[in-house]
Amino acid sequence: MIIVYLSLILVVAAVIGFFVSASRTARQMKGSLAKISRTSERLRRQTEKIVIEKNELTEKISNMQLDFFKKKEKVRKLSRQIQQTNYLVRDNLYKFMMFIKKEKA
Repeated sequence: MIIVYLSLILVVAAVIGFFVSASRTARQMKGSLAKISRTSERLRRQTEKIVIEKNELTEKISNMQLDFFKKKEKVRKLSRQIQQTNYLVRDNLYKFMMFIKKEKA
């Protein structure tokens, strides 16, 4: 009979030990879950900041490309005007030289 009582006490001690171990593990998991939750919230905020910064950078590069295109067109227009002016100056200089030759002759 003593063996039965000792076995019963051993089973009760094992069950109590199981519940104590389970409660400790649950408390540790609760802390870990809270840490994981805080970490995921921090990552979400960082991701939102990155998306906002990406959108700002995309807008800035689009503005820069548009500005570059406008300036490139201004330079092309100026270059054409300089070429036309150069042509007109040469033409007028040639006409002037011809006029001077006629006057000398």
